[in-house]
Order: sequence, then structure tokens, then C-alpha cells
Amino acid sequence: MRVVLLTSYFPPHVGGVEVHVERLAHHLHKRGFEVVVVTSSASGSAEFPFEVKYIPSIPIPYSPITPFLGRFLENLDGDVFHSHTPPPFFSCSLKRSPHVITYHCDIEIPERYGKVPIPRAISRLIIKKSDDMLSEALDRADAIIATTKSYAETSRLLKGRNYHVIPNGIELSEFEGVEAEKEPMVLFLGRLAATKGVDVLLRAMKHVDVEARCVIIGDGEERNSLERLARKLNVNAEFTGFLPRRKVIEYLARASLLALPSLSRLEAFGIVLLEAMACGTPVAASDIPGVRDVAREAGFVFPPGDYIRLSEIINELLSDEGEVRLIGEKGKRVVREKYSWEVVANSLVELYESLV
Repeated sequence: MRVVLLTSYFPPHVGGVEVHVERLAHHLHKRGFEVVVVTSSASGSAEFPFEVKYIPSIPIPYSPITPFLGRFLENLDGDVFHSHTPPPFFSCSLKRSPHVITYHCDIEIPERYGKVPIPRAISRLIIKKSDDMLSEALDRADAIIATTKSYAETSRLLKGRNYHVIPNGIELSEFEGVEAEKEPMVLFLGRLAATKGVDVLLRAMKHVDVEARCVIIGDGEERNSLERLARKLNVNAEFTGFLPRRKVIEYLARASLLALPSLSRLEAFGIVLLEAMACGTPVAASDIPGVRDVAREAGFVFPPGDYIRLSEIINELLSDEGEVRLIGEKGKRVVREKYSWEVVANSLVELYESLV
């Protein structure tokens, strides 16, 4: 079977959707499928054991524009076409069948990009245009995938539609043999963007009474302002920037809590929660659709932006090493049973085969 995967970005560009598509491509290839990935030239390029086709694009933030995409897709052969959105253009340009769309999240526009404000009128226009395009694509799709039930139930475009729930997955082999002594450390891992709510974590740390340090791994347009906020609050926060993957996993294993204080529906799942759980680390995340489904498996949720409640969770958990260990063991078990890529890929292959 020839499976064509379509995504606006692909590694080395880093993000949850990119990682998801890359792992799916590897697992399909390993099972003997012929895999072709179609993506934008804005992704950058790397070597893969399957074919990757890069379409010339205009690299605007969040959503590269690919002027020649429709013409290219008309002549592309495949037994199953599987697109991933957002951004919308790859899903909307495909007129082939059978077409599976994984709807990762609703499109949201942040109030600003770094220091540059984004006018609300422009945001509303972009969202409406994108929603109109995606609605038509979803109408044509042969199957729709949502990664969690709660996100689909609250989505502007998925409400009332038929969909399959197939979650994101992680590669368990990455975490085999990872053992480390837990430290009084609260960890954030991700892009330093306004929608990630890292400022909520910093404000929470100001109210933490137990011994704890905060480590923030990642980079992005908000890093400078977040570092200034940490100094202003006088909290013990270490900004590491990007780290090698093995080093990241070491931090995940040593932390007593992984915090994901996101403020936007753009955070529709939180793969980093699964990675922490695979390392036996409890999680605390904003009580927003999608994210809550995962965080409740082995951790806590708190109202978005409520840094006081987050500080209470940190104080309570880091005061009880036994609770950290108990929740951590539960997380390992849940990830193995529900979220390994072997399990996720099985579900996707079954769906493909039902459509061919």
C-alpha cells in the first residue's frame, strides 16, 4: 500500500504535528508500506528512509504558503492520502480519495508574535477564511481523526461530525532504561511562545514554599521577556535553551513534576505529557480540551492561568515523595498500554485498510 502523508511542516522543523507525522512515516515504512511525505520547503531538509517531497513555499510564520501545491497534488499517486491540519493548505488542496484528515487543533491566532501585536480584525479574518476552507475539506474527507474526545466535542469544526479518536503516540524505545533519582525540580519543555503560558509557571513558583527549582527547556520569541519576569519575581528559574534529545530525557526523568500551563486551544494534546509519563514523572497541565484527557491519566489539571492553584499542586506533590513515585508508575503503565507508537500505528493501519 502506498500512503501519502501531507503536512505543512516536517522535521527538522520542530513541533507536535511534525513529530507525529515523522513517527507515523517511520512506523509505516517499517511495516513495509511505501511512504511518501509531501511538505513545504519551509521545513528545511534532512535524510529519511522514505521519500520526502518538498514543495516551494513562502515561509510566513505558522503557515507557509505553497502556490504550486494544488497542481502538484493532481498528479500524485497513492492508495491512501493522509493530511494533517493546521495549517490548512495541504488538507484543503487535496481533491484525491481516500483522504484521511487528522484534525490536530482549531486555528487560533495569538495576540502578538514576539513584540509585534497582531490586529484582532486581521486575526478574525484569517480564522474565518481558514475555517471555511477546512470545513469544505472535512466535508470531502473519507475519514476524520481527532486525537482526543474532549477536543473534538468542543471544536468549532468537528462538533456534529463523525470522527475516529486516535491519540498521538510516543516512541517507548527512547525511554527504555531511563532511571534517575527524582529531584525537587519542576520542568517545562516546549517552545517559548505566549500561548504556552510559561509566565503562569513563573508566577506559580513565586508562591512555592517547598524546596524546588524550575527548569525551562526550549527557546522562542518570548524567552527574553520570560527571563526578565523571572528576575523581577526573584524565582529560581533556569533557562537552558534547546538541548540534545538525550539530555532532555535525562531532565524528564529527574524532575518531580512536568508543567504544561498552556493558555490556548492550539495546545490540543501535549505530547510532552506522554514523554514525562514515560519517564515516571507526574504532570500538571491547564484544564483545556484535549490536554485534560492526557494530564488526568497521571497527574493534575488546573484552571488556565491560575498560578495559585498550580503553586498548590507543586507544594503538595513535592512534599510527598511517595505520591511522586506512585503517580509516576501509573503514568508509565498508561503510556505503555495506550500511547505507544506500536498501539497508535495499529489503529491507523486498521483505518487505512477499511478505506481501501
